Amino acid sequence: MASLVVEFSAQDPQRLARWWADVLGWELDAGAGTTVHPVGPGVELRFVPGGTAGEGQNDVHLDLRSESHDGQNRLVERLFNAGARFADVGQGDEVPWVVMADVEGNELCVLEPRKVYERTGPVAAVVVHTPDPRAAARSWAERTGMDLVSDRAEFAALCPVSGEGPHLEFLVSTSVAAGRVRVLAR
Repeated sequence: MASLVVEFSAQDPQRLARWWADVLGWELDAGAGTTVHPVGPGVELRFVPGGTAGEGQNDVHLDLRSESHDGQNRLVERLFNAGARFADVGQGDEVPWVVMADVEGNELCVLEPRKVYERTGPVAAVVVHTPDPRAAARSWAERTGMDLVSDRAEFAALCPVSGEGPHLEFLVSTSVAAGRVRVLAR
């Protein structure tokens, strides 16, 4: 079974890697300082040179898990104090999650508590915007060996067979462009 890697194109890969390692409580590699390894369930985050400041919505983003509504508020506050800012990607005022951007403008969502993510670790899901969620999910299920747990035209999702680690989710989007973040199978 292949594992997932999320790769960020960054203006300053070491700085962005340190930021993510700090906010997730994960380990930064001892070598170049550009890979973040999960402590417990998670997904490896890799940071490579070449990014530009965040302009527009990425086609891949991370959803962060919270265990309670107070925990969600504390996480939002911690991210904000670490340099994240609030972001508007058209989510409106009525959604229960909080959209933010990291220090280089990459979007992330801080989710309200959801039972489905209780065994994922700090990253609940890697979310991919695609014109065809069903086709993308089926292709990734073959590549990774993950279980297909939702298969609808507007939303499809995979879950690790063990139930531990982030989900890989696909949302329908007609305006997908190459972004600063991408997901890889390793």
